[in-house]
Amino acid sequence: MGKFISHVQIPVKNLKEAAEWYNTCLDCTLYANFEEFAIIGFQDDRTHIFLWQTSDRGTVTTFTVNGEPFPAIGFQVDDMDALCRKISEAGVKVHGDPQAPRAEEGRRFLKFFDLDGNMLVAHTA
Repeated sequence: MGKFISHVQIPVKNLKEAAEWYNTCLDCTLYANFEEFAIIGFQDDRTHIFLWQTSDRGTVTTFTVNGEPFPAIGFQVDDMDALCRKISEAGVKVHGDPQAPRAEEGRRFLKFFDLDGNMLVAHTA
């Protein structure tokens, strides 16, 4: 039986640029680059993200429900204000309010897109 999710996979057009983006915008660590794919992740998490370089058209992890885009990957942050500033300064495309106002039960959510159109969501506890 499974114990935990070891990794998720994301398609990217340019592996080097994508790895740099995840490092710069989300403070991810590059653990390995195998030319065809790279392994990145957050320092205190044992789940890794595999970035797969592909030139296939229309390949993103974002899906829709009733026309609304949804992210395939979500992660928790301690400092949403710092993430909002970093995302804004980097010119990242945001879905909704870029300041991530408080939502249900006082939590905050920020949906945004990486360089390749993969939607991600950050949230507070």
